[in-house]
Amino acid sequence: MQFDYDVSIIKGIGKKTKEELNENNIYTVKDLLYFFPKTYDIFEENPKLLRSEELTLIKGTLDTNPVFIKKRRNSNSIIFYLNCYDNRIKCIFFGADYLRFKLYKGTTCLIYGKYNSQFKEFVVKKIFFNDFESKIECNYRLKNTNNSTIKKAILDIYSNNISIKETLPEELISKYKLYDINTYVYKSHIPESRDDVKQILRRRKYEEFFWYSIRLEYLKTLREDILKPKRFYNENVKDFLDNIPFELTLDQKTVLSEIDKDIFSGKPMNRLVQGDVGCGKSIVALYSAYVEILAGYQVAIMVPTEILARQQFEGAVNELSKYGIIVELLTSSTKNKTDVIERLSSGRIDLIVGTHSLIEDKIKFSKLGLVIIDEQHKFGVRQRQRLIDKYKYCDCLYLSATPIPRSLGLTIFGDLDISSIHTMPEGRLQTITKIVNYDHIKGLMKSITKELDKGNQVYVVVPYVTDNSEEDIMDIDKACSLFKEYFPDKNITYVHGQMKAIDKENAMNDFVSRRADILISTTVIEVGVNVKKATVMVICDADRFGLATIHQLRGRVGRSSFQSYCILLTDDVENERLKIIENNLDGFKIAEADLKQRGPGDYLGDTQSGYFQLDYADFYEDIKIYECAKKDAEEFILKFKKKELESNIFNDIIKNETNNRNINN
Repeated sequence: MQFDYDVSIIKGIGKKTKEELNENNIYTVKDLLYFFPKTYDIFEENPKLLRSEELTLIKGTLDTNPVFIKKRRNSNSIIFYLNCYDNRIKCIFFGADYLRFKLYKGTTCLIYGKYNSQFKEFVVKKIFFNDFESKIECNYRLKNTNNSTIKKAILDIYSNNISIKETLPEELISKYKLYDINTYVYKSHIPESRDDVKQILRRRKYEEFFWYSIRLEYLKTLREDILKPKRFYNENVKDFLDNIPFELTLDQKTVLSEIDKDIFSGKPMNRLVQGDVGCGKSIVALYSAYVEILAGYQVAIMVPTEILARQQFEGAVNELSKYGIIVELLTSSTKNKTDVIERLSSGRIDLIVGTHSLIEDKIKFSKLGLVIIDEQHKFGVRQRQRLIDKYKYCDCLYLSATPIPRSLGLTIFGDLDISSIHTMPEGRLQTITKIVNYDHIKGLMKSITKELDKGNQVYVVVPYVTDNSEEDIMDIDKACSLFKEYFPDKNITYVHGQMKAIDKENAMNDFVSRRADILISTTVIEVGVNVKKATVMVICDADRFGLATIHQLRGRVGRSSFQSYCILLTDDVENERLKIIENNLDGFKIAEADLKQRGPGDYLGDTQSGYFQLDYADFYEDIKIYECAKKDAEEFILKFKKKELESNIFNDIIKNETNNRNINN
C-alpha cells in the first residue's frame, strides 16, 4: 500500500466514511496516518479516587435493579446503587436507554466518572462490562465515523508493511529519547499504556515546536541575507533630541539606541516597539522618522482610524515642521488627494500619515525608507505587507500598545526584533479602576458630577451602536438618554463607526476643544485619542469587552497630572476578567491573561485571533519543550547554512515537513 493511495483502498472505508474524511482534508493513506486522535481517554481502576471528585474508573456489583427515569422525550437517566471496595454508592447515568437490558442486580461492571459530593452520588460517564485493569480509547472527534472504524483502518494500513520516512534529525531523536517515526505514528493510533501516551505527546509537542521554530528561524535567515542601501548619519539628529520638552525615560533611550543601530546597519530594520498606553511610543516613532528623512528617505505612518491619523498628523507637524520637514495626511476623506499623491510620488513630501488609503495601488513613493505601522494588531498581515512592498528594502517599525507576553513574543514574533517600554513618564498618577454594579449608578453619577464641576471631561463607552439584542445591553441611544437625564446642563456628544467621517471628526473636535463635556462612544476611541482633561472613563456592560480592549480604553484617561478613574459598569460584578483589570495596571500582565483566554492568532498567516496551528503544544504548559526545540532549530538552520545548501532545497525540506505537521488543522 502506497502513501498516496486514496483512502477508499483501505479496508472498512466506505463511501460515507470517505466523504467525512475528505471533509476533514483526509484524502490519502498518508493523510489518515497523520490524522492523530484529538484526545486519549485513559481508564485505570483506582479505588483511592472513589470520592475525590476526580475522573476515575471503579469496579463494583449492582446492589439494586436500576431505576429508569424518563424526564423528557429524549432525556433519560438511570439510577442504581453499586457495592464497591466496601462502599455502597448511588450512581446516576444520563441518556443511556440502551442499558435497560444490560443492567440488573448482581451485574458486575466497571464504571467511569466522578463523585459529586454535593448530591452524594457518582455521576457515570461510561460503563464497561468486560473486565480489564487499564484501557486507552482514542478520540478522533469525527461526527459520523466511529473511533473504532479509524482504528481498524490504521491496523489495515500497517498489515501492509508500511514504513514511514523519519521527519526529525536522528541526533534529536537520540538526544531526547523520542519514539522513532514508525513507532510514534503507530502508537499514536494504537497506544498500549499510559507511558505510550506520554511519549507520543512528548514527541508531538516537540516536533510541532521544532518545525514552527524552523520556519521562524528561516525567516530570520532570509532577512539576514538582504542588504539595504546604506543610511548616512546626519549630525542634525541631535537637534531633535535636544528640543524634546521632557526627559526621556531610560526605556525610551534604550529603544532609540536600538533603532539607531538598526537604521544605520546594512540590513532592513524589522522591529516591534511595544509598551503600555501612554508610555511614550509616539516620540520614538517621530525620532525614527526624523533620522530617515535626514538620511534622504521618505517615511510612511499607517494607523487604523481617521481620528488617530489626524492626531498623529498634528503631532508630526508640531514636532517636525520646525525643521523644514513636509508632512501630509492621506485618508479616504482627504480633499486634495490627487495633489498629495502626485507630490508624494515626486518626492516633495517627506512624511505621509494615513489609514488604509496608503496601501492603494495608485500610491507611489519616490524613495520610501521607513514604514511605521501604529497599532499593528489592527491590520491584517497582507495589509501591512502591501505597504512595506511599496519600496524595496525599506525599514519597518511596528508599534503596539497591546503589550505582548515575553513567552509569546519569543514565538509569534521570532522574525522580529522586539523592544519594550515598561517605564512611564514622570508626574502621572495611576488610574483608579473600580467595578460598579448598575444598582449603584446614582452614586456613580454623583462622583462624575464632582469631576465635571472641576472642569474635567468624561468618556462613556458602550458595546453597541443600536440595540441588537434581546438582552438589556447599553447602546448609544440608551447611554445618551441616561446621561442627559443626570446632566441636563452639560454638553453631550457621541461618536461611532457608522457615522460619516465628517460627523465623527466634528464630534471628536467638540470633545477635544472642550465644547463637549461628555463623549459617548463605541470602541472607535480605543486607540490614539489624547484629551488631557478627560479624567473619567465609564465602560458600560464592561463584561462584554476583552481585557486588551478595556485596558486600551482605560488608557484614554490618566494622560495628565490629574487623578483619573476607570469605571467598569456591569451586572456581573464577580466577573474574573474584570477583577484582573480592576487589580492590575500592568499591560504586560493583562496581555498574558488575555492571551490565555483568546489565543494569540496565526501570526505566520493572515488570521489575527484564535489559536494558531499548534494542535497539541502549549506555549505556557510546555515552555521548557519549546525552549529546547527553539535552540535545536537555531542549530539546525546554522548547520544547513554552513553546508551551503541551496535555499530552494532547504525550502522544500521546510515545506514538506511542516505540511506533515499541519494535516490535523
